[in-house]
Amino acid sequence: MSTQADPANIGKVLGFLREWDRGDRRVRSRMLNTFLTQNTGKTFYELELEFAQVASLFLARLTTWMRLTYMFGTFLGMQLKAIGIFLSASSHDQYLMEFLEDGGVLTLLDILGHFQSKEEEKTEALRLLLTISNAGRKYKEIICESHGVKAIAECLAKSNTDETQETAWALLESLSHGNPKYQNQIYKGLIALMTCTSPKAQQLALHTVHTVQAKMKTAHHSIVEPLLIMLRSLHLEVQDGAINLILDLRGHDVRPLLLNGLVVLLRPTKEEVQHHMHMKESERIKMTGSLPVFVQQAAAAKTIRLLAKDSQEVSHELLSLGVIQHLLYAMGNREHADAQIQASLALEHFVRSYPVIEEHVQRGIGSTLFAAFMHQADTLYMNMDEIQAEILLTNKVDITEEETTHASSPSPTYHTFHGPADVLLLRSQLLSWYDKEKRELPWRTLVKKRNISSTGFDKKVCGPFFWVAKIHFAAAPRPQQFITLLLCWYSCISVCFPKPGECKTRPTSVTVWLLVFLLQAVTESDLNIRTYAVWVSEIMLQQTQVATVIDYYNKWMKRWPTLQDLAAATLEEVNQMWAGLGYYSRGKRLHEGAQKVASELQGQMPRTVDSLLKQLPGVGRYTAAAVGSIALGQVTGAVDGNVIRVLCRLRAIGADSTSPAVTEALWSQANTLVDPERPGDFNQAMMELGARVCTPKAPLCSQCPVRSHCHSFRKVHVKQEKNSRKLLGKLDRKPSTLPDVEDCMTSDTCPLCPSEPWDDDLGVQNFPRKPAKKPPRVERTLTCVVVRPGEDGEDEYLLTQRPNKGLLAGLWEFPSLLQGEKSSGMKEKRALCAQISGLLGTHLTESLFQYVGEVVHIFSHIHQTYVVHSVCLKDADTQTPTENTQWLTGSALQEAAVSTGVKKIVKLCDSVDSQKEQTSKGGKRQKHTGTKNNKNQQTSKKKKLSAAGSGSRQLSLSAFFNSVKQES
Repeated sequence: MSTQADPANIGKVLGFLREWDRGDRRVRSRMLNTFLTQNTGKTFYELELEFAQVASLFLARLTTWMRLTYMFGTFLGMQLKAIGIFLSASSHDQYLMEFLEDGGVLTLLDILGHFQSKEEEKTEALRLLLTISNAGRKYKEIICESHGVKAIAECLAKSNTDETQETAWALLESLSHGNPKYQNQIYKGLIALMTCTSPKAQQLALHTVHTVQAKMKTAHHSIVEPLLIMLRSLHLEVQDGAINLILDLRGHDVRPLLLNGLVVLLRPTKEEVQHHMHMKESERIKMTGSLPVFVQQAAAAKTIRLLAKDSQEVSHELLSLGVIQHLLYAMGNREHADAQIQASLALEHFVRSYPVIEEHVQRGIGSTLFAAFMHQADTLYMNMDEIQAEILLTNKVDITEEETTHASSPSPTYHTFHGPADVLLLRSQLLSWYDKEKRELPWRTLVKKRNISSTGFDKKVCGPFFWVAKIHFAAAPRPQQFITLLLCWYSCISVCFPKPGECKTRPTSVTVWLLVFLLQAVTESDLNIRTYAVWVSEIMLQQTQVATVIDYYNKWMKRWPTLQDLAAATLEEVNQMWAGLGYYSRGKRLHEGAQKVASELQGQMPRTVDSLLKQLPGVGRYTAAAVGSIALGQVTGAVDGNVIRVLCRLRAIGADSTSPAVTEALWSQANTLVDPERPGDFNQAMMELGARVCTPKAPLCSQCPVRSHCHSFRKVHVKQEKNSRKLLGKLDRKPSTLPDVEDCMTSDTCPLCPSEPWDDDLGVQNFPRKPAKKPPRVERTLTCVVVRPGEDGEDEYLLTQRPNKGLLAGLWEFPSLLQGEKSSGMKEKRALCAQISGLLGTHLTESLFQYVGEVVHIFSHIHQTYVVHSVCLKDADTQTPTENTQWLTGSALQEAAVSTGVKKIVKLCDSVDSQKEQTSKGGKRQKHTGTKNNKNQQTSKKKKLSAAGSGSRQLSLSAFFNSVKQES
């Protein structure tokens, strides 16, 4: 809005800018001082008013002058503060964008690295960058794209003032949040910063790495060396931060490398000690009485103790690395008392935890020294003489082999199992794990997975219920076990949360009995019903996620609890029930199979795997094996996607997992392993292992019950051990006796060996290998939604039935026509119009077609785009549909046998109608009739609707029923 004072104000501003352009350094310094005094803290609108809506002209001058003079230090601090006034007052990102377009970010980063820049100038530059970063994700990305992370990290490492360091740290923290594209770059930049010499910078870097690491799925191997080096810091804050970060990384894939590095640090070489004695910090070392290498030794012993106390699994890994011998060596280091104390405390934990270690240590160091150690481990160093120290330094205690006898060395021909002992051991370990999982199932799944908080769950009240439940579990038959446990759980929830509002997961009695029914589907005494139930579940779980299947399975079994009920249904009813589940031929095959069993097999399901495979349509090798072993007790392996992954990793099979040679090898392995007494349990255990532990990404190797048999895991361990020795310069250690994965004697011709090199970053995820997926076929289909007013006032839609074979066989859809690759659509539009005219017995023209929008629907092999038009008709324009057409209301359409793509099209039409209704005058809906030619049809923007692709993971029956229970 202009005022009478505007011309005068504009003249004042122009005069100010002319004075700036003509002024020398002294004039500009005075003008900057005046600007800072009068405008600090002003808002965007106040600055625009002050500068007659052209404030950005002065910002451009400031930015240009700063870029030209920052290397000479000409009032740089004042320039940065003046620019800060603009950036802090930025509205709608106007000043920010102008500053960036003038190269402002690059100049600020150059200031951070320029050797003549003062600390206060660097701090101001960092504050400006922090303001830019806090403005949003796109600005963070601009800073990162300009190599800002490296510049900021170097500034933090080299800075001498707390203010500059803390501002740089705050900027790195800001860049790490809400910046997924460059999160990995920031993470690696922080790791590099950990190696700097500034304790303050190291402490801040550790803090930020801890924050960023929590967001990362994996830890990068480059973090290991800086962390181990930071253990030698004489600053306790830095050392404690490094130890805490190592503890946080114990669940990541760098754990073996960290553990091996910690054990190596317990025994520094003479060369390392001499090197540290001649460091430049020798005077400081004399003052503190500590060599960094001995400080590192003590910190490593402390970290090992904390790790071992926290996890028995980690303790076993440390024992396999020979940690006992190294701890005894550290206890003998009389030159550093703290190393002796920490090593003694760590050894005490192992001795008191494992009797076999106690025996070996006592035998290795003598009863007298051992008695003194057991009396008070932390003060042993005070009374230790030279002879005792020499005993510790030269000890020969080695229990690695005895503690890890179960992990026998693999044979070079590692693809197959070697003899009955190998098979029996793996089988027993897997079934033992599976039994343990099943025993814990009721209270783990039904309580922990229902997100009941530990504060709200009264263990004192629930304990007796679970104790009684365990007794009944051991004595009662399987169905009764589940009922007892489930009701005990229900009683616990009722006691802990007596009011319905206190716990959203409190089940009703209906839920309890529904879950009991689902378990009895597996333990049903009627063999026919049990086989039918397992068959339905396995077919539904093919290529479909368990979460999607749950509701469909519940509805299906409620409507057709027996095979005879399904056989009596119509295909239309089956398609209607299956609608939305995808891969629609599966439902049709189930229906055909049920009718075949009812008519040709006297209603009795096949009783063998071969008969299941031959007599039931749609049943393949895996489905027949799964149903046969689980429901019928047939002794056969079952190889699905999970089992393929498990076996490929167990036996290090690196060839294409879909090739015939690998497929036959996997089935042979599965048939060799399957337990003849409990084939169903064993196959489900294999599937559970793949679904929950040996997952495609981020596998939980530390929780794997058969890890000792896994050649892929050993490959990872061997590689990490080699990398650790190389990293720490410990090449004098004995080489590992474990063979590498390339040791297969026939690797050149072996059809199971890897065709690609091993990738260290992938680890066990190197297996299995699959061929590259072919991109889905792209198709465009012209679709017309024909609407007419119904008798009850609700609109009705015209639907046609698809052919009984092919994609979406037998389902209903809107009149559609596939478009050609290079077609403009007019030819198909005319053809579709003629098709609809024939169906309705009336003449329609293409001009009646109104464009609605586009709907994208993804099939497994087709990227389908529906180009949607609509036609609204009067009653007089229609006639009775033919056999393959019908009129349905919107509510009836949702329940009909239609695909998800059809429902998406209806949703799009409803959305467009709602928008038209809102924009129409008086809020009344504008209806189109079949006799009008609407020349001003509006073209909607194309909407991208994505369909969630069906997951390919095939879960075991137990996992499926467990998920059904949770959903119910």
